[in-house]
Amino acid sequence: MPSGRFLARGALLAAAYFAAAKLALLLAIPPGYASPIWPGSGIALAGLLLGGHRLWPAVWLGSFAANLTIEASLSASATIATGSTLQALAGAALVRRFLGVRFRFRSPEEVFKFVALAALVSVIAATCALAALALKQPIGGMELFRNWWTWWQGDATGMIVVAPLILSWAGRGTVRWTRHKILEAVLVALLLVVASHVVFSGGTGGRPAYGTTFLIVPFVVWVAFRFSQREVTTAVAALSAIAIWYTLQLRLGPFSAPPVNEALLLLLVFVSTLAFTGLVLAAVLGQLDGALTELRARQRELEQRFDERTLELEQANRRFRLVVESVVDYAIFMLDAHGRVASWNPGAQRISGYAAEEIIGRHFSRFYPPEDVARRKPQWELELATREGRFEEEGGRVRKDGSTYWANVVITAIRDDTGALVGFAKVVRDLTERNRVEAELIRAKVSAERASEAKSQFLANMSHELRTPLNSLLILARLLADNSSGNLTAKQVQFAQTIYASGMDLLSLINDLLDLAKIESGAITTLNIAPARLDELRDDMERTFRQVAQDKGLQFAISLDPAAPALIRTDMARLKQVLKNLLANAFKFTSQGSVELRIAPADAGRIAFAVIDTGIGIPPDKQRIIFEAFRQADGTTSRQYGGTGLGLSISRELTRLLGGELRVASEPGRGSTFTLYLPASGEVSALAA
Repeated sequence: MPSGRFLARGALLAAAYFAAAKLALLLAIPPGYASPIWPGSGIALAGLLLGGHRLWPAVWLGSFAANLTIEASLSASATIATGSTLQALAGAALVRRFLGVRFRFRSPEEVFKFVALAALVSVIAATCALAALALKQPIGGMELFRNWWTWWQGDATGMIVVAPLILSWAGRGTVRWTRHKILEAVLVALLLVVASHVVFSGGTGGRPAYGTTFLIVPFVVWVAFRFSQREVTTAVAALSAIAIWYTLQLRLGPFSAPPVNEALLLLLVFVSTLAFTGLVLAAVLGQLDGALTELRARQRELEQRFDERTLELEQANRRFRLVVESVVDYAIFMLDAHGRVASWNPGAQRISGYAAEEIIGRHFSRFYPPEDVARRKPQWELELATREGRFEEEGGRVRKDGSTYWANVVITAIRDDTGALVGFAKVVRDLTERNRVEAELIRAKVSAERASEAKSQFLANMSHELRTPLNSLLILARLLADNSSGNLTAKQVQFAQTIYASGMDLLSLINDLLDLAKIESGAITTLNIAPARLDELRDDMERTFRQVAQDKGLQFAISLDPAAPALIRTDMARLKQVLKNLLANAFKFTSQGSVELRIAPADAGRIAFAVIDTGIGIPPDKQRIIFEAFRQADGTTSRQYGGTGLGLSISRELTRLLGGELRVASEPGRGSTFTLYLPASGEVSALAA
């Protein structure tokens, strides 16, 4: 069911069409079939554009009712109404397709299209109507054509004049109605009425005053320039109504001279031209106004961006000045194109000793020693910076008091947008303190290296000297512990065994110290790289630690991966030393569980020797320091496990000499895994080689 609003729109459209048709029929040319202007065609087109094609029954009813009042035949009235409806539907469809629903024309091209479409679809109603009338009443061929022509002109003119008027008033107005604008509108309306009366009140008695019609045009131009398209369509509609009234009813004006058909043709040409001119002017001016509005918006946007950019630059300049002025460790200043000082910061004053008022405007060559000035070095630096864009060096400079300092100098050429040189930016850093610190560091490094060398030499000598008497003590302690003569008591034998065990621990410590001293002093410079059998290494480790495992009640296993090569090139003695250190530590820190040695291929042509235990483990924060000399995971004097902390340090250094890598993975309470990676090909470090 149609809604109430839809029915109301349909009733309004039908009533408007009927009223306009009855008004237009008052101007019908005898015998009353055709009117010189048919507002109903414009009303129908605008109604279907605004309300949709579903309103076509309202157009049909309005046309049928209007024609029925002058034509008793139901069939003829229905045919005329059908033609008018088809014309409105076709016009609305074509306008929607090529223009869309426009409340105002936005360009002259749209005006041209609309006028062309109106002229085209106006053929429909005229053809249908005259065909029906010709079948009912005998009308001569020439008379039929003249009526068809008048009908077509009336419908076309009605669309061109009335449809834009309705559409423009259906949309929102664009004129800002101030008091001055209202007064101007009243004035132009009064002048337009006066001009219309002057134009259309003359030309009687067969003397058409065509020239006076041009008085109307300036007013249309005035409305187009000063108001919007809505006011233009209103003025054109009013002028059209006045022209038709004066011409056809009062028989006055430039278009009132007989014959009627020719006068009518000129009248419709005048009305159509007036409407077309007004619409084109309004569209062009609307385009121009839109372009100017967009231009003003873009200008405002550009001005806003310019202001924002200017503000940003000002803020950046202020920040830059604050930064430059707050820098005291660097001299930052500007030179003009001739090398004269143009700006000066506190850092420049601190380094050179010159205040700003003492140096600005002076040539920067006064910062150079006399011999550099004589060689024109300052000028050469500026020339190089100009050519290359930047110059940097370290060299001697002179302070105000004549003292010299060592400086890092950077000179940068500054150019404008055209590429012209405007000056130079110069940054100077005083390196005197840095050079002093570097010299002290070098001296300290040399002293430390000498001290380390002396320490290592001392340890090597002391280790060698201590082992000679210690070996004698060990031999005597061993003989006493063996008690081959049987003259010692059990207690005395136990004492001799304790002396021997303690001596062996001391000998191990001396050997570790000797190895560490040799490594740190560079005494170990060559390795005995030769083919070594991995199965022999496995058997040696098995013999060495099997009894230790049994004594501690631990499981002990050595696995040799079948994929591992039978031979590797390495220093077998050093490899055994590292593995014995790792296995000794594993047994030392494992009270229950197992210790395992796995030998298997690794990545990149390397062999991995993994020592795995289930001991106490190592905290993550201690896993790095355990490889440092004399450092242990538990470094307190009350620690449970003894040792000097040299084993892992020596193992790491030997591993490095063998060209390998030593890694640790451990978790407290769950054990540790030390993995030694060695190249199977026997490649060693450059230091060892």
